[in-house]
Amino acid sequence: MFLIDSSAWIEYLRPKGSKKVKERVSEILRKEEAVCCGIVIVEILRGAKNEKDFQSLNDSLTSLPQIPIDNTVIERASKWGFILDRKGKIVSTTDLLIAAAAYKKTRLLHVDSDFVMISSVVDLEEEKIEIPQTGKDS
Repeated sequence: MFLIDSSAWIEYLRPKGSKKVKERVSEILRKEEAVCCGIVIVEILRGAKNEKDFQSLNDSLTSLPQIPIDNTVIERASKWGFILDRKGKIVSTTDLLIAAAAYKKTRLLHVDSDFVMISSVVDLEEEKIEIPQTGKDS
């Protein structure tokens, strides 16, 4: 199973997004191996172009199995943030929460270097898809 981060979803949804990302996300969806969490949904829905897109994306994302953001996830994310900050590795709070939700439950698919930084100090199963800076890869 894979928790698909918003960084991968955004690339997947972009008309000119990375072919690598589109293929990998499509494969995961086809195999019904995708899960989601509330924070990813918020990040994606904020960027919807209009009400119709908002509703379509909401329906699609909420139809996936959900990993709850419970107290265990919050405590884990807080501890990781504390550890990373003291090592001079600053990552976003939302990425800490997403990683903590995925921890020991699923692999995290992303294109965001914050998750690589998190996995440098905790045993996070993550898969980063490298894409060129231009976002175009054939």
